[in-house]
Amino acid sequence: MAACFQVIGESLLSTQYLKRFFKPKSIAVFGASEKENSMGGIVLQNLLDGGFEGKLMAVNKRGYDQVYGVTCYKSLSKLPEMPDLAIICSPAGSVAELIRKLGANMVKAAMILTGGLSRASEPLGRSMRDEIMEAAKPYGIRILGPDCMGMLVSAHKMNASYSHLNIRKGKVSYVGQSGLLGTAMIDWANGQEIGFSHFLTLGEGVDVDLPSIIDYYAQDPYTQSILIQLDHLVGSSRDLLSSLRAASRNKLVLVLKSNMVFEDEKVNQPALGIKDEDLIYDAALRRAGVVRVDTVDQLYNALETLTRMKPMRGERLALVCNGMGPNALATDQLLRSGGELSELCEDTVTALREVLPDHWNLKNPIDMHSDATPERFAKVTQLLTKDPNVDAVLVLHAPTRLAPGIDVAEEIIKVARNTPRNILTCWMGRSTAIESRNHFNSAGITTFITPEEAVDAFMHMVEFRRNQAVMKQTPAPFVDQNEQNHLRAKKLIADALAEGRDYLTHNEATDLLDQYDIPVSHTHYADDVEGVVDIATKLGGAVAVKVMHRDNIYPFNYDNKDKPRWKDLALDLFSSADVKQAVTQLTYRVRERFPEDDVQGFCVQQMKRGFQSLQINMGITRDPVFGPLLVFGKGGYSVDVLADRQVMLPPLNLSLARQLISTSHIYSVLRENSEQLERDLEQLSNLLIKLSQMVVELPNLKGLEINPMLINRRGVLAVDVAVSLGEPSVLAISPYPEHLSEHVTLRKSGRKAVLRAIRGEDEPNHLEFYNQLSPESIRLRYFYSRGIPTHQELANWTQIDYDREMAFIVTSPRKDEPGWETLGVVRAVTDADNIRAEFSVVIRDDLQGEGLGIVLMQKAIDYCKARGTLLFMGSTLTSNKGMQGLALKLGFKNHYNMDEDVVEMEMMLNEPTEDWQRYRLQH
Repeated sequence: MAACFQVIGESLLSTQYLKRFFKPKSIAVFGASEKENSMGGIVLQNLLDGGFEGKLMAVNKRGYDQVYGVTCYKSLSKLPEMPDLAIICSPAGSVAELIRKLGANMVKAAMILTGGLSRASEPLGRSMRDEIMEAAKPYGIRILGPDCMGMLVSAHKMNASYSHLNIRKGKVSYVGQSGLLGTAMIDWANGQEIGFSHFLTLGEGVDVDLPSIIDYYAQDPYTQSILIQLDHLVGSSRDLLSSLRAASRNKLVLVLKSNMVFEDEKVNQPALGIKDEDLIYDAALRRAGVVRVDTVDQLYNALETLTRMKPMRGERLALVCNGMGPNALATDQLLRSGGELSELCEDTVTALREVLPDHWNLKNPIDMHSDATPERFAKVTQLLTKDPNVDAVLVLHAPTRLAPGIDVAEEIIKVARNTPRNILTCWMGRSTAIESRNHFNSAGITTFITPEEAVDAFMHMVEFRRNQAVMKQTPAPFVDQNEQNHLRAKKLIADALAEGRDYLTHNEATDLLDQYDIPVSHTHYADDVEGVVDIATKLGGAVAVKVMHRDNIYPFNYDNKDKPRWKDLALDLFSSADVKQAVTQLTYRVRERFPEDDVQGFCVQQMKRGFQSLQINMGITRDPVFGPLLVFGKGGYSVDVLADRQVMLPPLNLSLARQLISTSHIYSVLRENSEQLERDLEQLSNLLIKLSQMVVELPNLKGLEINPMLINRRGVLAVDVAVSLGEPSVLAISPYPEHLSEHVTLRKSGRKAVLRAIRGEDEPNHLEFYNQLSPESIRLRYFYSRGIPTHQELANWTQIDYDREMAFIVTSPRKDEPGWETLGVVRAVTDADNIRAEFSVVIRDDLQGEGLGIVLMQKAIDYCKARGTLLFMGSTLTSNKGMQGLALKLGFKNHYNMDEDVVEMEMMLNEPTEDWQRYRLQH
């Protein structure tokens, strides 16, 4: 038995309904008239001017005969046929009832341009937006908007918007939340001769949401890049990040995220320990593999770059100009942004000696001097594009009489057309430079006004390349942790919650770290001054004392400047007299601030100094939008640790942990001072992975702060820790579902194996598994013969998003050598509404008859049934009798699809409970 259904990501069911919006055969515009400033009239004019080839109808209760030559009908019931897409520009009060009528007449898609529907209406306090959703739900009609600008699809000649201009044809798809920013983007792009494949804004997004649009764009063959303008997050952060991660695996995705939040919109407090909310968005978008831009100018520049740049072969940039001033500006910006200057090879330097003056600088950046001619510009640029150490060239031009801008531009265009390297241009100035920049635009060559803009645009491409590299790294082999200790950690938290506490005591917090094998300093506890003196005497040497009270038992609670940590600490106490005096002072301070019930005694430790220790702050916090976050940065007892807190969304693997460390100042200090840099990085990375594991396994863990965590040549040691508890959390990125693993025994051989979800670490074994399949099995699996999969394909197959796809493998220890091998795999891809799941299954040819097909299929069926999926379905070639027989044995209903020449297999897992679910099952 081999393949039963081809699932390679080209057609997720969750986006099928969007074709009704993007590719309608008929459109009805409600509220269209020829009155001045009629939105419906503007939309209808745009559809006509754009050359829409489908059927158009206008609807207006005033009963016009025609609107701009399009037949007009008085009401929905008068239409000769129901449209594929209804565009609603009617008054706000009539929209909900119109949606109800459209749904009852089996219209499947409606786009609402009418605004102001979120305002609450009296006396019930419900908004018209809520009424629209209630009206739509029984009929399964999908809604885009309200308050959107509409959509434009160049390939379909559809301008269904109120934009003052149409879009040019291109390969960039845009989706935004602001309609006015959208129209401004269209205006700018037209001026730069840049086109789009799709363009729309979502408005309030009551139904069709941003993740769905991103999914659709990701699968569209005409879309190479995706631009997203985001004001604020609507809906689930997990859904958004899931769609972004899937899209960015194959396409360049840029996000313009504004930082402005009005006071009346601030419903959530920022994450503890993180004052800059923008830092969290940065971390989330970077984890999704997308490139973030901060300003509209950057978005324009990024759009300029991504539409015109060729595939990047590397990050090394060569700079050339007819003067050093612009070169210096560009170089400063490049190095400040973490870019890399090319080092010219000797052959290039030798060739340049024949072109440039004797006094040139012999290195990159190249100063051609003010007497450079158009011919010199062209020759130098051409030589640089042939240098193996140069990945891209930035040509900067300042106007002179010897180098007229338009003449130099023409020469550079000739060079750019005959090289696979990327050539960026920056023609400074205005009066004489505009014509040159227009020349570059017409030739499809990236051009900018300032050196800094050009470098920033190049670095956006570099950032995307780096994000892709991190996303597609094969994770290090998975190491099983001590499960028994983790069970004790869960009980520790459960007991605290049962007592009604939202924190762990200091003793419990250190015990929690110990259960996860995190080295922690030995701590002694006392209730009063005499107890502290007694402990300090027994310990000998210098000691540190901390008084525990209701504020400092919680992590990150000292961020408020009114709560400095020094008030709770006494350090470097040697003699008993020093200890008694210092602790007495601590006691007075605490009594001034807290009642006796809020004080929890003293912690006593030997001082941990020397060995060139570096203090680090690391832990866990929770954001109201993105959920749990891991924190890493400089440690210590002063508030300035906030200046170096970096964050990342869990779960982590080794490469992600190292990336988090590398963004902190700690990395620079280690790189300069560590005697064993790789060992230190490995230790810190393992600590972060253990914290990540805590987040996954202990959902009630709200916050955890280790400050300081010491690292020196002896290793790592947690000195102080605080833990807070709360309601169970939901991670923005689905963690590995360890709980789905189980042991199985092969039927014939009795071989022991494990049935579990696939992991990124399985990539090498998965390639070996694929190479062991026969050509016939591959043909049945993919419906065609294909070659060996690339690393990118293998990464997509193994590093899955467990929310939108599940893949179970059977893996077993190798017979004659260490390690594990993959025996078979089943996949299930579920649509966004959890209506249908499509499956595929394949087993190694030499293992037929071991019962693996039943084991894998039953696992996928049970999984989808448990998560509430209604229909489990797949297809197989008519020649695959083994798969058809297995399906019948498992209870599927098989039927022949004449159009596709395949056998379709279906099994109902759960019955629909809502009308909209029944409707979706039928369509």
